[in-house]
Amino acid sequence: MSLLVGLATPAAAAPTSPAAQSPAAGAGQTICTPDSQKINEISGLVATATGYVAINDSASGNSKSRIFTLDAACKIVGTPISYPSTPLDPEDLAVDKSGTLWIADIGDNTEAAGGSASARPTIALWNLPQGAKAPVIHRLAYPDGKKRDAEALLLSGDGTPIIITKDPVGEIWVPEGPLQPNATKGVKLKQVGTFAPQETKTPNPLAFLGWKAITGAASSPDGTRVVIRTYSDAYEFDVQGGEVVKAITSGKPRITPLPNEARGEAITYSTDGKQYITASDVPSDVKAPILKYTPQNVTPGKGTGAVVPTPKPDDRSFLQDLTLQDITYMVAAVGVLGLILVVAGIVGIRRSRAGRRAAAASGPVRGSAPRPADDDLPGLGEEGGTGNVYGARPATSASRGSAPGGTVYGAGGGGGQQSDGFGPPQSYDQPRGFQQGGYPPQSGPPQGGVYGGGGGQGGYDQRGAYGGGHPGDHDGYERGYAPHR
Repeated sequence: MSLLVGLATPAAAAPTSPAAQSPAAGAGQTICTPDSQKINEISGLVATATGYVAINDSASGNSKSRIFTLDAACKIVGTPISYPSTPLDPEDLAVDKSGTLWIADIGDNTEAAGGSASARPTIALWNLPQGAKAPVIHRLAYPDGKKRDAEALLLSGDGTPIIITKDPVGEIWVPEGPLQPNATKGVKLKQVGTFAPQETKTPNPLAFLGWKAITGAASSPDGTRVVIRTYSDAYEFDVQGGEVVKAITSGKPRITPLPNEARGEAITYSTDGKQYITASDVPSDVKAPILKYTPQNVTPGKGTGAVVPTPKPDDRSFLQDLTLQDITYMVAAVGVLGLILVVAGIVGIRRSRAGRRAAAASGPVRGSAPRPADDDLPGLGEEGGTGNVYGARPATSASRGSAPGGTVYGAGGGGGQQSDGFGPPQSYDQPRGFQQGGYPPQSGPPQGGVYGGGGGQGGYDQRGAYGGGHPGDHDGYERGYAPHR
């Protein structure tokens, strides 16, 4: 019996298992569960009249890279078909109008996820006509040579292959010319559009990362609809005249939640086109069911369809089901978030500094000392000026009565008396001499009464506050020394 029997002729309904469960609203209904470790990493799936055709994702040593036939109970039928050479990363399946099966060897994982550090020089599409013993390779190449990971394949009405990337998200590529079988040089690809999955909030093992990661696609048996899936949802578009790219890039999708699948990658239509059938790519010690869904049209984040969980294949925790690739995506997301926070911090610091510089240039800020007017305080070096730093000398004469006293430690005495600041010691009961360079004032108005107090001018009543001794400087406010109240 041919591997692809029933692919070209739709049956009345998708195959079901006698043990199928009743579906819950928004959840997938279990059809059957593959019990062989040979076919646990299902990345591509096609429904037939008698069962399914499935491919495994890449595995260590590519020992599982074969094409399998399953019956309606998910049991392997016959001998799996091998590739004539080793495929690198087969990710999806599609069937054209003639019944020929197309295998999309288009994955290119990062080094951390088990792939290569460099980009693949070519990707490949393998085709397997009905009755053929082995598939034939057709190589393709991205024009810029950059690394891209893709997991979704569609066929347009005229049979043109359409590849949709997972990373970067949603780039749509088609060949520039006819495919060349067994050629070593790849036919150049060209980008013809993009597809942007929505933040649907549908629960899935990868949380917000799963909303955007495109993992599979399929065309309905009659070619009038296509569906693109992520880890969390299915997006269906109506297709007119076989123009699949136009439908995706300009049409409005109907969204069906695929909540909490173990690690949903594959999707196909039932042979009657009425349901979606999905499968997961899981570790060898996990059994994940093949599920079916009735298409819906939900608003992202609303309705029960997006939040009702699918029955899980086992009781494993979220962390136990994580693969290296899953962890890689999460780490990358955290790194991007950290970078955004660092950039935001740098911008904030620079703006703060610029604001302070602008304020300084425009005038004094709150708490700073304004420059006194000339008739209030003589400038440094002017006649009648006071010593303003440690060891400053007093003025030799006063322009308006006695010279003011020194305003800091070591400033000159008041009343016109010169002093070097190192006079004979006095007792503590001597009036006001401690602040005037070591000598009591000989004459003139009262001097400031605390550390730094200066002499008065013209009979002004001086304050005994820190920074006091300057006319009109009430409790030091004008110099910025006022106590907090």
